[in-house]
Formats: sequence, C-alpha cells, structure tokens
Amino acid sequence: MPDYKYVTNLIRVSSAPKGMSIIPDVIKEFNTQIDSSKQVYPGLVTVGPHPTNNSNGGPVFTTSRLFESLEELEDYNQAQRNQQPERQELVDSIHERCISINLRMAKILINGEYKGNGKPGVLSRMIFKAKIGKIDEVIRFLTSFVDSLPSEASIPQLSEVRTGPYGVIRIVTPYENIVEAELGYDRSRATWESPESQKGQEAVEEGFRTVSNILASSL
Repeated sequence: MPDYKYVTNLIRVSSAPKGMSIIPDVIKEFNTQIDSSKQVYPGLVTVGPHPTNNSNGGPVFTTSRLFESLEELEDYNQAQRNQQPERQELVDSIHERCISINLRMAKILINGEYKGNGKPGVLSRMIFKAKIGKIDEVIRFLTSFVDSLPSEASIPQLSEVRTGPYGVIRIVTPYENIVEAELGYDRSRATWESPESQKGQEAVEEGFRTVSNILASSL
C-alpha cells in the first residue's frame, strides 16, 4: 500500500438549480489527463450535502488527490497550471455553476485502508476543529481512537489540514454503502463515554460529519 504523505481536497459548492447537472462533467474532469506528462495522481471524487447547512448552494463536490511527497504535490500543481486547454474549458464550465470553490491541503497522519467486502460506495468524513492550543491533544485522542478499532475494521485516514482554518483534523473512512457507514458511526459512538474520549472531546471546539457518494476513484 502506498505511503501517502499529503492530500488535497478541492471543495466545490454547486449552485442550487444546477447542482446535479455538474455530475457528468466532474467525473469527466477527474478522469481526463491533466497535461501532456501522462502522470497519474490517484484520488477520488464525491458528492454529498453541505456539512453545516448554512449555504444556499446545492450538492458539494470534493475531488481528493493523494501524494507520497511534497515534491509530487508540487508536480501536480505545476501540471494544473499547464493543463490542456480542453480540460481548462471543462473546469471553467464547472466553476461557472458553483457558488464557492476552496482548495485545502492536509498532512496525512495515518493512512487509510479499506477492508470492506464490496467496492466502496460512500465516504464518511468526520471533521474536528480543535480549540486554540489544543490541536496536538485532539490528534492524540483521534489517533488513539483509530488504534483501538478492531482488526477487521477499515482504517480511517487521519489528516491535519494545513491550509485554511487552523486546528482542523479530518477522519475519512470509506464504506461499501450508507448502511455500513451508519454501523461504523454507531461503533465509534459507543466509545464516546469513556474517560479517555471525554478528555479528548474537551479539546474540541466543534465538529461535524458528512456521508458522500463516491462518483469516481483511481485508488
């Protein structure tokens, strides 16, 4: 399994009337070669609801790319700047139907590993915002949670967001379907009342969870 070090997330909130019309184009963009180098950058693209429900937009599209080094990430950024004109036109067309576009880079602390029976169909994202000065405490708490999972469970990807709001930690877990995602959530909730969990939660300012459908993947 590749030892990924960084992940980028391109988060696009679609405009409400045209949200679903973007799906074919987002999939096409994801599968289209970026530039003439033919370099492949593994990742996936999802669609799901807005996590905080404070937007007037439609579905949220997230394109994630994984990198084994900062040098590889820089190569990807350069490829984006030199992307083929046809792909740039497609990107522009997608962005015309969005109300917000944000790019976030995160450092991977624990690499994920899917252990489900079937092909993963949904992605659960749990986002935590640490209180000022408490980010390391939250990382220790969430690392301990991941380490405590049974051996047969999928290992979530744990990452620290390095661009955008400070103190954001993400746990991302693939599941076969929404039924399995809910079972996984129930299993995690069962640990929340332990003294260790309660201590970790005291360092969290806020958090939210989303479950999104996987539209395409090259992982």
